[in-house]
Amino acid sequence: MTKYRPVKQMDSVLVKKLDVNMLHDHPSKKVWIRKRTIITSTIIICLIICLFGFMVNLKREETILAINNLQEPLKPNGMLQSNSIQPDSRTQYLSSSSSDNHQEDHLLPLLPGQRTRPPNFDGVISDDSLVDSLQMFANRAPFVHHSIDAVTSFDVTCAATTVVKLASPADYEAIHVGDTLHYIIEAKDSYGRPRTIGGDFWLGALKSPHLIAGTAAKIIDHDNGTYSMYLTAGWKGDAMLELTLAHPSEGVHWLKTTYKYGDHLPIWDGEFQLGNIKETSKCYLMYDSTWNNMCEYQPKKALKHTKFVCDKPFTLPCESLAGIRGASNFPVEFSRLLPTEKRVLFSGEHLYKNVAIPHGFINIKERTDNQFTIPKDTLQLPLCGPDLPSPLSDGYWYNGQWNSLVCDTKQTYNKASAIQCLEHTNVVFTGDSTTRQWFASLAKLLDVGLPEDHDRSFFLERTLAAPDINISFVFHPLSTHPKPIFVNMSQVRFEVDIILDSPRYTCNNVIVVSPWAHFIMWPWDAYVEWLTHIRDAMIEVKRQCPELKVVIKSPHAVNKQTTMKGRDFMFKEMMHAMREVFQGSGVMFIDIWDMDYAYPAPMELHMPDEVINQEIALFLSYLCPENMQLSLTPTSENTHLPPTSENIHLPSTSENIHLPSTSENIHLPPTSENIHLPPTTENTQLPQTSEEQMQLFKNVKVE
Repeated sequence: MTKYRPVKQMDSVLVKKLDVNMLHDHPSKKVWIRKRTIITSTIIICLIICLFGFMVNLKREETILAINNLQEPLKPNGMLQSNSIQPDSRTQYLSSSSSDNHQEDHLLPLLPGQRTRPPNFDGVISDDSLVDSLQMFANRAPFVHHSIDAVTSFDVTCAATTVVKLASPADYEAIHVGDTLHYIIEAKDSYGRPRTIGGDFWLGALKSPHLIAGTAAKIIDHDNGTYSMYLTAGWKGDAMLELTLAHPSEGVHWLKTTYKYGDHLPIWDGEFQLGNIKETSKCYLMYDSTWNNMCEYQPKKALKHTKFVCDKPFTLPCESLAGIRGASNFPVEFSRLLPTEKRVLFSGEHLYKNVAIPHGFINIKERTDNQFTIPKDTLQLPLCGPDLPSPLSDGYWYNGQWNSLVCDTKQTYNKASAIQCLEHTNVVFTGDSTTRQWFASLAKLLDVGLPEDHDRSFFLERTLAAPDINISFVFHPLSTHPKPIFVNMSQVRFEVDIILDSPRYTCNNVIVVSPWAHFIMWPWDAYVEWLTHIRDAMIEVKRQCPELKVVIKSPHAVNKQTTMKGRDFMFKEMMHAMREVFQGSGVMFIDIWDMDYAYPAPMELHMPDEVINQEIALFLSYLCPENMQLSLTPTSENTHLPPTSENIHLPSTSENIHLPSTSENIHLPPTSENIHLPPTTENTQLPQTSEEQMQLFKNVKVE
């Protein structure tokens, strides 16, 4: 075989004689090809960079010329002060020179029709002229330029730089009992720049802890970075104004558009039991989903598109499901859905931060007639009932008593007044542990006793035989309790089933519904479906029993724990959904959001007994609005401060302004359906056996 010397050792003559095909695969040939490729690529990149630089420079010149065209100021003689260049085919070029500076001749572009160069123009635009032109351009542009020199992007709303100003009354020294205080909130970012959009989630209140007094703010978003905050000065004395930025608008937008409709998947541990055999498997809530080889539990009428499914146990049948334990965790679920770039919106200065308010401590003065509170008997409030309009203020606390400005709540409760209101009535509280607090408060008021473990029970019932009053509490199924809590499926019922079964023994029923605290991880469409079926069941039963009263208890703000991000906003969204679903249906919607937030104590999921007792007083006022002659003597449990001479009322003013009604708050007047029939001696019982407990569901099948 012929051997060749390396190429670098060959002379030029031999290289010319070599067969190209024989040299093609030689290592030296590959190295040379690689070098040639690198050189060629480098040349191409350099050409591209040069071309890019030329285009950028050309674009800069066009921008300057466009700015000059916008300016076009005229001298007295009609000549332009600066040359406006338009690079089109009609541009003329004239040779000229500067006699003052003895510069060489050069070509200057002129506008079409322009014959001479502007006087004193040397072909250079000064910095001052450029800035002036930019400013004029900014004024004509469709965008808002807050600062020409700004190089940082706009930040989200910052509580530390936000400004709060009193709009009316005009003087802090002129605030009197009955006044409606109007503050303007000017939202700013962390650089002190005004925000130009709305959407921030604010919480505000005026509180006097030493007087056990407080009122919540109504905040109206003007969608331009400013907000109006209204508060009612309902009592005489010192008060402190509080304003909290719970979430900036960017965080609210993510909650509304992404988290609210996110891919939520509540999980439970299902416990199956048949005799002594016990097995567990994972259970899920599915909305319009498909699955295989799982146990499906379809509620009778509570849900339609939403299914409760469990992984099939190893040996036991699906019918042996005895109970569930929550396996989901809200902070973990929230973090799972929150993308990394959005985490800053729910931390640090952007999460539950108080705004520093000048003159935040105010002194509310009495009127000239020395009266120290607002007299409700002159406010002409409507009777409590269904579909009431939303006023500018829901009310205020004073001396530990809630004074509603929504409706006339002259009835202050005691045992006698409660019995007179509830005689011959079956009251069922359904929902979560906050509704169980209502049951416990009413049971104490009626003096029917409570078991020691009532605060952990899923089913409670008490009866007062003489006036024929029966009260009960039933937890709704599919609650998302922490894992240690076992939910026995034989002790829980869907609200829909309770409503549909209520006429079995009597038409004289009051059913309290409050589904919110355990639905924070539910798919939003499934939650709305839950509410919709409750409404439909109520409408169906009222055809047979017009006396049926359904009460919706609203959510309330919970707390400012950083681990529970977004909860309060979602609870507010749930309240809006409740109002929308039950609008015009005749239910009595008891909104306790402002009532609880205004109480001068830390916010909790389970509010103190003093608050719950006042909520029950409000509840009784809705049930018996026509009975205004009941005893007004409070019990020792709800008396916080001794009555003083300050408990004198002054006439209301024109400042008790109500917001105009919208499509969300157009209400129907109370009906005359408050007629009660005596109940039978039988009481509604819940299914207790393993066979009966599965009747909570329409069918059970494996797919």
